[in-house]
Amino acid sequence: MPKPTKRPTRNDPDSAEDDIDPTPATSGYANAAREASANASFPAKTGLIANSSELSTEALLQRISMAVAEEGQRTQQSLLESFNKFEATVDAKLNSIMTRIDAVVATTDALSVRVTESEARISGLEDGIAPLKKRLDVMEQCNKALADKVLDLEGRSRRDNIRILNLKEATEGSDLTIFLEGFIPKLLKLPVTSVPIDRAHRGFGVPGDGRPRPIIIKLQRSRDVRVIMTAAKRQGAIQHDGSSLRIVPDVPPSVRMARRAFNAVCSDLIKKNIRFLMAYPAVLSFTTDGIKKTFRDPNEAAAFLNINIGS
Repeated sequence: MPKPTKRPTRNDPDSAEDDIDPTPATSGYANAAREASANASFPAKTGLIANSSELSTEALLQRISMAVAEEGQRTQQSLLESFNKFEATVDAKLNSIMTRIDAVVATTDALSVRVTESEARISGLEDGIAPLKKRLDVMEQCNKALADKVLDLEGRSRRDNIRILNLKEATEGSDLTIFLEGFIPKLLKLPVTSVPIDRAHRGFGVPGDGRPRPIIIKLQRSRDVRVIMTAAKRQGAIQHDGSSLRIVPDVPPSVRMARRAFNAVCSDLIKKNIRFLMAYPAVLSFTTDGIKKTFRDPNEAAAFLNINIGS
């Protein structure tokens, strides 16, 4: 039976070469290969450092500076492009705004020119109107004076006229003048049988609403007017054929309207038992507390009564 072969040990000097384990050697070679591969791939990735043992500090700094410079150039180029786009956008907006501003300025200038021309025309018109206004004021004064004279002349032409109101239509028959010459003395109980009348007629127009037209009478003598008006005032209510007649002076229409404006004031005076007088053309006068008051404006007369006399 053959003897087993003796396995060499680490302590055996004779077997030192045979005692080396090939596995560790293989493992060390693999580690070295991996490290070399890693060192070779690092500069490919970074582009900066190939081998730290082979690069000096100055070369490393130089490469870093070059990388930073390249990145700065790219950033600067990007910022420049963005700024150019922003500048173009702003320029477009500003051009649009400036175009509108130019249009507004042109319109404002045109309006300014028109305003200046209008001011010049208005100034010229004012200068031309000033003397015309003075002439107008003078003409208004002359017109008022002439109107007052015409009214006075019309009133004087009616001094010999009287009016009979509420006398029924057709009472006079066919001849109004002859009828009134004998009718008036009988109606007022005058000491004469006839009053000479120049002419007489009823008011113009067609009678309506059952109200008879007024009768306008022109007497031949002025003193007969005073006699008739005094007798009518003394008699008071005048009745004839169921109608209440009134005999009043014949005055111009404008005077009648002015006197009617005093109707409310006259009613208040009658209620307060204050005697009054309506002078021509329309001047109200009465006496209170021993002082005679005269009014041409009905509003002023009413205010005076409310404040000084009361209810």
